[in-house]
Amino acid sequence: MSLSGSPSSAASIDSDDSVPEVSVMTEKCAICGNRAFCYNYGVLTCNACKMFFRRVEVDKITYTCKFWNTCSDGLDGISAEKRCKACRFQRCLNAGMRYIAPGKPRLELKNRKDDGVHSLIGQLLYNDSRRRYKVLHLFTTEDPTLKEMIERSRDSRMVVKTTQLKTLPDIHEYSFFGIYTSIEHFLSLDFMYSLDTADKFVLLQHFAMKSMLLASALRTKCEGRDTIVTPNGDNVYPDSLYAKFSPDFLHRIRSLLVSRLTELRIRNEEHVLLNVILFCNPALCALSETARSSVAAQQKVYSSVLLQYCLLTYQQNGPSRFTDLLSLYDVINANFVDVHHLLVLFQFYMPDFKFKKVFADVMKN
Repeated sequence: MSLSGSPSSAASIDSDDSVPEVSVMTEKCAICGNRAFCYNYGVLTCNACKMFFRRVEVDKITYTCKFWNTCSDGLDGISAEKRCKACRFQRCLNAGMRYIAPGKPRLELKNRKDDGVHSLIGQLLYNDSRRRYKVLHLFTTEDPTLKEMIERSRDSRMVVKTTQLKTLPDIHEYSFFGIYTSIEHFLSLDFMYSLDTADKFVLLQHFAMKSMLLASALRTKCEGRDTIVTPNGDNVYPDSLYAKFSPDFLHRIRSLLVSRLTELRIRNEEHVLLNVILFCNPALCALSETARSSVAAQQKVYSSVLLQYCLLTYQQNGPSRFTDLLSLYDVINANFVDVHHLLVLFQFYMPDFKFKKVFADVMKN
């Protein structure tokens, strides 16, 4: 895989045009969804959210969410009826709002390039929070092909999980929905709208499963576990599977990527950037020349943003941190190879099992 944003080629964002301006919601407050008319602290917000954010920063107020900072995940705005102050403030930070006290040096945002970095990362964090919300709380009973998901409208086809769906683990359904939400996540990226269906298919077929594995491993790491389980805490593999396959092999699938993420202590900001960088793979031979050029440009932008983030966060250790993060691609690939081998063996033991169509499409990669 080619990554053009290496330390030697993208030590910083060279111009203000390198990072695209990102608007979270046109003429709507990025925090609550009400009407907004101007940018405040770097983000398009209404006056109420601007004053809320300023008051928390100036008065050094600390709020605690009794729902573990998840009460606003996946929502387009925090309504007046359900407004947790802790999550409202976290939403401000995720959207990119930064308060600089008058008369004090700008330690975090040194120039407009840094503003662009924070804005772009904030947008990715917001989109990923919606994906996480869907995985935890929603589901779908449809069975589309990958091509159908690409060509149809973006209207939601999900429903709230029932108690039965929450308590009956199924490795195939769990994997299918993780892939399904990852595909929706990538299709929402702005540059994807300019690509042909065939090129979108190539990109998604190559990385949708790998993205699901990465997201599952990160969720597991954040929960303080060392092996992947379903979102409700159940073992992803039923006992019958352990009777047919090596327990060590199944354990490796569930723990390999988690172990490396834990070792690196990867942050959410690093995850969302790395996810898009690895998705934008111009080395895929099936891509058209036009798509390859577009994808390479996007990969360079996101690679530069990740490097800039590493330099701002880790200072002199930034370049080595950047390299460590990119090395995760090899671990993700090794994890995918194990999953693919498991699928081949599973089909041998259960040849009549019917896989979800989109799951079968991405596993043909």
